[in-house]
Amino acid sequence: MSTGVDDSARRRFDLTMLHAVYGAFRRDMAAMAIGGRVASWGPFTAEMGPFPVDVNAWSLFRFHWLAQRAAERRALWTVIRGRVTGGRSAALDAMAVQAVRLVALMDRVDAALEHEDDDILLPLTQDLPAAIDAHLDFKEANVLPLIHETLTPYEWGTYDVEFRQEIGVRGLRVFLPWLLDGASEATCGAVLRMLPPPVRLAYRTRWLPRYRRALRR
Repeated sequence: MSTGVDDSARRRFDLTMLHAVYGAFRRDMAAMAIGGRVASWGPFTAEMGPFPVDVNAWSLFRFHWLAQRAAERRALWTVIRGRVTGGRSAALDAMAVQAVRLVALMDRVDAALEHEDDDILLPLTQDLPAAIDAHLDFKEANVLPLIHETLTPYEWGTYDVEFRQEIGVRGLRVFLPWLLDGASEATCGAVLRMLPPPVRLAYRTRWLPRYRRALRR
């Protein structure tokens, strides 16, 4: 199989959704980092809440992060690993090591929230976003290009199937509003154009209003 990345391959493998998901992860981590910095300026107040991390926002991030990781591992990285060697194989190894370290950091956030321990949580509001950003930057620069170089159109298509299985049918109702929350007009348009009209209608008329009402609670 050729390892070149020609124009036809780039058109065949549209990574719009993948980049949009990474953008949503970065958005959530930026909010966590800001919350941590604000909380570090002084004692918490009743108006601020007990901790610098919004538990509902964290739950959404963690759920989608784990779903994304599982779908990518099964549909993309496992297949690619069998077809690359040398430096490209090393990039997959480095990505896997980073992912394991991120799980440990996320588990510490869960534990700090469960035990209401802001002394542990506050440093994590800076450490985790920095680690997530570095991980996503590495993947985009060193691993995502391997998709174009090694996968067939069918194999790339299985990623969407795997992700939908991870979040479930009902999960799409939350995933899409979460994904596009605060996204640029260009990203929103690109993502919505990929979806069938009934899904776009459901997003605009039911899922997005419900998501916004939940945020106001």
